[in-house]
Amino acid sequence: MTEEMNNLNTDLKELFVENKLDELTEKLDSTEKETVLTITNYNYGIIKGYLDTEKFDLLRQYVRFVAFSSFLCEYAGNKQLVDASVYQSMEDSFKTILTFIQKSRENS
Repeated sequence: MTEEMNNLNTDLKELFVENKLDELTEKLDSTEKETVLTITNYNYGIIKGYLDTEKFDLLRQYVRFVAFSSFLCEYAGNKQLVDASVYQSMEDSFKTILTFIQKSRENS
C-alpha cells in the first residue's frame, strides 16, 4: 500500500471511530474503486491473519479495528467491488469473530 493510501486508510478509520458513517461512505464513494479495494483487502488481510492463527484475544482487543474492517468489506460487497463468493468468505470470517466475542462475554 502506498503512503497516500495509508494516509487515506487512517482518515477512514478516524471517521469510523468518530461514528461519522455518512462522511465515511461519501469519502469511499469519491475514492477510486481500486483504491477502496486495496485498502479493504489490506485491512481484511490483517483480520484474516489473526483469525487463521486463532488469535481471538487480539481480535477482541482490537474490536474497533475489526468493526472498521467489517464495514469496509460490507461496503465493497454492496458496491460489487469483490465477487459474491469473496464477500461471503469475508462475512463468514466476521461472523466467526462475533461468535467468539459473544461467547467470551458470556463466560466472563
